Amino acid sequence: MKIVNILLLAAFVFFIQFFLVDLLSLKTIRPDFLVIYIFYISLVFGKTPGVLIGFSLGLLSDLSGVGSLFGLAPLTLSATAYLSGFLHGKYERLLPYVFHSAWISIIASHFLLISYFRFQTIFLSDPITFWMRWFMSFSYTMLFFLIVQFFYPVKEASRAEIT
Repeated sequence: MKIVNILLLAAFVFFIQFFLVDLLSLKTIRPDFLVIYIFYISLVFGKTPGVLIGFSLGLLSDLSGVGSLFGLAPLTLSATAYLSGFLHGKYERLLPYVFHSAWISIIASHFLLISYFRFQTIFLSDPITFWMRWFMSFSYTMLFFLIVQFFYPVKEASRAEIT
């Protein structure tokens, strides 16, 4: 039953990403709801389920045309899930500022990798514009991430007991 709920929620998040991302985009800056979902899945269930669902959702998003470069979404979502899986159950063992800076760094590196491949020519020609686009895409998604935080905080997700 648990796997059915995870897959239904994954399908729901994918459809939100597919249908609402164009309405919420600001020029080339788009929120990434998939990375938020993959982060929480890896934080609650660990690395392996996170990587499997991240790769599957990334491949599905690339095949449906949501992604910009084929293969980039499965790569970045899988890497984010793998790195986030290290934080599974670690909230009690790490200092709070270390834990929170670690997950923020993981999300920031996800957007850095995506921004580098999407805006590679801008990185070479105008680095300041590149860093501004990276920061704006990261900040825009973090805004939605903070909204999710009100309903399901990261520290509660890290403490989740799987039975």
